[in-house]
Amino acid sequence: SGIKNYWEVVTRNHKLAYECGDMIIRHLVMPNHLDCCTEPILKWISSNTPRALVNIMEQYRPEYLVARHPEKFPEIYRRPYAEEMKRAYSLAEKLGIVYEPVS
Repeated sequence: SGIKNYWEVVTRNHKLAYECGDMIIRHLVMPNHLDCCTEPILKWISSNTPRALVNIMEQYRPEYLVARHPEKFPEIYRRPYAEEMKRAYSLAEKLGIVYEPVS
């Protein structure tokens, strides 16, 4: 996202919300970002908010600047492949994350 302290702020806020009650976390799977993003995020969720439901989303579409300038964003100039989604779901299952009712 390019936002300073993004991870720290988001994880802090998720912990605070989790302490207040039930929650659903929405995670958008990005193409070519399973190792750097989806895996660490799902691991964090399983360790820090284990009862949260997780909506694992495959709705990413290359829009706006990505669609206008695909040469600048080749790694995200496509929708997630089915294999990437299967890998995200498999990791969630391995980590004990409940995702099926909300995905």
